[in-house]
Amino acid sequence: MDAAWSAGEKPVVGVIDGPADDTDAIEIGTRVESADADVTIVSDGLETVLEAEPSVLVTAGEASLTALSRAGIDAPVLPVGPVSGIESVDRERVPDALEAVISGDAVCRPQPVLGVSLESNDTVVRDRALFDVTLVTDEPARISEYGVHSRGQPVATFRADGVVAATPAGSHGYASTVDAPQLSAAIDAVAVAPIGPFVTQTRQWVLPDDDLAFTVERNENDVRLVVDDRSVGMASMDARVTISVTDTLSTLIVPEH
Repeated sequence: MDAAWSAGEKPVVGVIDGPADDTDAIEIGTRVESADADVTIVSDGLETVLEAEPSVLVTAGEASLTALSRAGIDAPVLPVGPVSGIESVDRERVPDALEAVISGDAVCRPQPVLGVSLESNDTVVRDRALFDVTLVTDEPARISEYGVHSRGQPVATFRADGVVAATPAGSHGYASTVDAPQLSAAIDAVAVAPIGPFVTQTRQWVLPDDDLAFTVERNENDVRLVVDDRSVGMASMDARVTISVTDTLSTLIVPEH
């Protein structure tokens, strides 16, 4: 649910640009500095910015947002540039948008963050996802068999190239290209869909965003776990990936003028 937000006195604005090799990366530091607002501005890398305990963060592109979701920060974020499924501001509007934020004209919208745990071959890998979680056969166009379970109950087993679970934000990105349902931010759920299913009539699902699990039922080829476009581990036969909302990332929405 959206909520009013105030920057308080002497706000500190943390600026996090996208990586240099990210096509969506936007140089936003100079635009933040041109805003007519009495703030302290901190930049120079994620670690430095977070050490300054910023009141609000300004980020460029999806990669910066996913980095913040993994860091588990409390400060709200003003996203800049194209971000699938999350309302953001154009780089040309950054000065006006930041002035609106500091003036108290923005609202906070909580974005669910998924806690992800992979149990495979007596090892456990944990991560966090803002957009999506994917199990996918490592070699293109090679079929494996996957299971989907919700709250301890089996949902389906199918042969496919992979399977994806997406948050409401993520359901408007990669997941939409494999026909996963697109979800409203008002829904506490995840969209789940097979990737390249062997049987084309395989269904897609909207499932509760707690106690979801993927299993590898058969893996004639290596299966990789991908979290928000980052490869985080390999899944063996009988591997289990558990997924639940464990946190939120607050993004700021600024009214159009």
